[in-house]
Amino acid sequence: MNRNTINCACNRTNEQHCQLTPSVKGWGCKFLSTPIDHVNMTEKEKAQLFSKVYREAKQKGVIDCPHYRSIFIDEVLENINQYS
Repeated sequence: MNRNTINCACNRTNEQHCQLTPSVKGWGCKFLSTPIDHVNMTEKEKAQLFSKVYREAKQKGVIDCPHYRSIFIDEVLENINQYS
């Protein structure tokens, strides 16, 4: 785990700690910043976005955080078309 991930995990006090902002859950970790270009996505586009976010999480050490679950990515993608 990288230093930022270790510090963040140790300082976590509640579920909202990992959110991008107080009102936006984001990808389940405030260190993940892969943007969503549009909301009406095909299954292929969702799969590509999942790969992109997962790759970012792996590169930043987020995958090793004991509080992170990659299911967060699935949850966002599952509900993405509801925002159109």
